[in-house]
Amino acid sequence: MNLQGKRVLVTGATSGIGLATARRLASMGAEVWGLGRNAERLAAFEAEGLGGGKALAFDLLDFDAVRAFVATLPGLDALVHCAGVVENSPLRYFSLEKYQRIVDTNQTAPLLFTAELARAGKLQGGGAVVFLSSISGTSIGMKGIAAYAASKAALVGMAKVMALELAPKGIRVNCVSPGMVNTELVANASYLSDEAKKADMQKYPLGGRYAEPHEIASVIAFLVSDHSSFMTGQNLTVDGGYSIQ
Repeated sequence: MNLQGKRVLVTGATSGIGLATARRLASMGAEVWGLGRNAERLAAFEAEGLGGGKALAFDLLDFDAVRAFVATLPGLDALVHCAGVVENSPLRYFSLEKYQRIVDTNQTAPLLFTAELARAGKLQGGGAVVFLSSISGTSIGMKGIAAYAASKAALVGMAKVMALELAPKGIRVNCVSPGMVNTELVANASYLSDEAKKADMQKYPLGGRYAEPHEIASVIAFLVSDHSSFMTGQNLTVDGGYSIQ
């Protein structure tokens, strides 16, 4: 696969799947622009070169500033939306504040940002949009993460609608739904003990392990590339066989 001459914006680009995706796309020849909030990590990101792209500091939850920010961007051949959060929130401890934060980050921000890019004509015809969803909410249930599951399932529904609306311009919209992935997000998940994680890994038929970020990044790269030129409105599950049991 070759992405020479393609400009791709990746949100959540300074860690985990987002960073792995940025590196993978750059290795394929893309000019990668990374979006994040951590200034130190953004500087390190830009220092890697990444095809001559740029690191951009912006808070996607600053909804009032999204339109002005989008106006400063160049034309894009692809958008990969990896930014997201997960918090444990069992029903008995339901917090509207926590729920709103999760939904704003995982659902509202990608919808608003993509809509503004489309409205401003920043998504080039023949381009691609990829959302990072999850098997939680789309294929399986997991205790304590109702808000997260709902927000990730929403991305799959949104992608189908966007795929239809953007199809006349040749813009494809797809999702990738991983199972658990060895990222900082998982490593810092205080609601899962090390013993619980080890036991959970054994439920993954393909190797009894969690995915590595680069394995998800490779699937995202496929959806960005012309190798998926006739795919739109789809959701690719990448979970080592977890959800087929």
